[in-house]
Amino acid sequence: MQVASRMEAITPFYVMELLRRAKQLEAQGRNIVHMEIGEPDFATPQPIIDAGVAYIKSGHVKYTPAAGLPELRQKISDYYRQRYQLSVPIERLFITPGASGAFLLALGASLNPGDEVLLSDPCYPCNQNFIRLYDAKVKFVPVYADTAYQLSADLLRQHWQANTRATLIASPSNPTGTIIQATELKKCIDFVNEQQGLFFSDEIYHGLVYEQGVASALEFSDQVFVINRLKSGKRSLSGVMIFSPW
Repeated sequence: MQVASRMEAITPFYVMELLRRAKQLEAQGRNIVHMEIGEPDFATPQPIIDAGVAYIKSGHVKYTPAAGLPELRQKISDYYRQRYQLSVPIERLFITPGASGAFLLALGASLNPGDEVLLSDPCYPCNQNFIRLYDAKVKFVPVYADTAYQLSADLLRQHWQANTRATLIASPSNPTGTIIQATELKKCIDFVNEQQGLFFSDEIYHGLVYEQGVASALEFSDQVFVINRLKSGKRSLSGVMIFSPW
C-alpha cells in the first residue's frame, strides 16, 4: 500500500517498543520495573470502577455531543474556578479521548502547510509527528539548565522567523519534569501574542505537582490552546483518558 509522502517525516515512538519488549519478558516470568511509560502501578480505586459500571448500566451508551457531555464540561469549568480562580465557560471546553486527539484537533484547526512550530529539545517525541502530519514544519530549540530545560521568551524571540506560526510549551515537561515559572510563562505568551502567533500549553501533568504551584497559561491570556488531563493518570486510569483543549 502506498502511503502519503508526509509519512516519511513521521518518526517512531520508541517507548512503545520498549514496553512491548518488557511485556515479553514479563510473560517469561521476569519481574520488570516499568520506567518507559507514564502509568501508575497501583490498581484503579474501587469507587471509580463502581461509578463507571453504574453509569454504563444506567443506559449511558449512546453518542454524546461532539464537544463532550455538558455535565462533564461544567465540572471541568468548576475545577478551573476552584484550582486556578479562573472563569472558563463550557463553550470553550472540548472533551477528547486522549491527549493525542486533543493535539491533533487543535493543531489541525490552526496550522497551514509550511507553518513552523517551535519546540524545545528535548520534548515529548510525538509532538513533532502531530505537527508534521499537517505538512507543517518543526524547529527544535535546544534548551539547557539555565532555563530549566524550558523555552523562554528570549529563546522564542531569537528563533521566531517570518514563517513561524506557533510554539508548544509543556509544564511540567515530558521528559525532564521541569516547570516553567509563572513570570516566564507570561513573557512567552505575551511575545507570541505580539507576533499574532499561536500558543499551545501542554498542562497534562499539573495533577502530579504536589509541593509547589504551577501556573496555567489561561491565567495570562484567553488566546491560548490548553491541553489538560483530568484524573486518568493519577487515578490509574491511563487507558481511560479525557482531555480538554481550549
